[in-house]
Amino acid sequence: MRFNVLTGNAFGWPLRKFLRDLPQDYIGTMSKVQARHGDLVHWRMFAGMVNLAFISDSTLNRELFVRNTDALGKSPSQIQTFLFAAGQSVATAHGEAWRTKRKEANNLFSRSAVEASCAGQVAVTQDYITGLPATPQQALTIARRLAAVTSSRGILGRAISLEEAAKQIAFSKAAADRFNVESGQLFARPDWMQAPWRGELTRRKNEVFPIVQNAVDALRASNAPNDGLMNHYVNGDFITSNDDEMHSILVGLLMGAQDNIAAAAAWVLAFLAQHPDLQNQIRTELSQKGSQASDLHGCALLNATLCEVLRMRPPAPANQPRVLQKRVELAGHQLPKGTYVFNSFYNMHRDPAVFTDPDRFDPTRFLDGTLVRSPSFAPFGHGPRNCVAQGMAMQQLMAIIAGSLRHHRLETNQQTLPAITQMPFLTPAPFEVTFRKIT
Repeated sequence: MRFNVLTGNAFGWPLRKFLRDLPQDYIGTMSKVQARHGDLVHWRMFAGMVNLAFISDSTLNRELFVRNTDALGKSPSQIQTFLFAAGQSVATAHGEAWRTKRKEANNLFSRSAVEASCAGQVAVTQDYITGLPATPQQALTIARRLAAVTSSRGILGRAISLEEAAKQIAFSKAAADRFNVESGQLFARPDWMQAPWRGELTRRKNEVFPIVQNAVDALRASNAPNDGLMNHYVNGDFITSNDDEMHSILVGLLMGAQDNIAAAAAWVLAFLAQHPDLQNQIRTELSQKGSQASDLHGCALLNATLCEVLRMRPPAPANQPRVLQKRVELAGHQLPKGTYVFNSFYNMHRDPAVFTDPDRFDPTRFLDGTLVRSPSFAPFGHGPRNCVAQGMAMQQLMAIIAGSLRHHRLETNQQTLPAITQMPFLTPAPFEVTFRKIT
């Protein structure tokens, strides 16, 4: 397989139109690239001064993200959004600084640390679902609230109110809205040009930081057991230079665990509502298990269903566009330093050579565990730069399914799956669901 090298406007879009279209329709844009020009495309413009690479081949995508980790960086405008929203993190670091922060993050998201809060996440889900009226409700609203209450339960180690959840949701939305715009702004811009959006994001940040501060203060005052990730900072397993740094880390974790989980949870509701028999099978599986992480990991159909939803509707359809920090050889082709790299997990998840009848929803394809290890299945990315919190994300989603279905039946009047929207995560168009108590 070789790169198809295009120059000038042979690509099919003027650069300005491409950068305008990309944030609104990443899936459509990447699908057009693949359909017109193949799985590997190098677009050279302005005599090679601007280079864009598009990769829809799963094997070479994994090679890039595994063997060339140090060559990959985010665009300056994306980094500016991350820094302003939550401060320094593994998402903004590079080189040795990235390796240090990634090691810290790996330790924080260790399996034992993450799994400690699983039963609590199931419980807050059940409490929320039980409080819903047995009438049609907006599924996106439910999904966003479930993402907020489960992420806070896992990170802060305590349940939050719906008022606090609303503040967390608003903060994450303000950051996501800006990030969606910045994804198309590949080239660095002066900070003053970004001034108009800072006010909204600042206001939302100022609503979320007190939630974290109150949780920290309560833990310090009571010294009560806490199974959230926050406990590792407050009680000294992870040392920060001061409380401001700790608060920024925790707020960043809450932000990162909100919108992508909300999008995935909304798709879970959409698919399950269309398949009542599958709900019954999962409920039977859950009836023989408890709510600890080991119990949910032992539910084969629950896990297979979650994987199939993530295959068909990965919340993040790709890595954020990366910038090569040095020249990289891939498939015998040289991509120069400064090349902007785009990929598509959405396209990879539909490779018919790997996934038979890829447009069909079929959780059983994941039951034997083979496809989970395929390079074509990458809902959390590839290599050392994959999503560091994927274990927490999977646990949240398992807890949401378990807490929703154990005592309730999910219904919808919608005959087909909702359409896809991009905000910037792939979310379903608005639809309604009803949770009915099983007696």
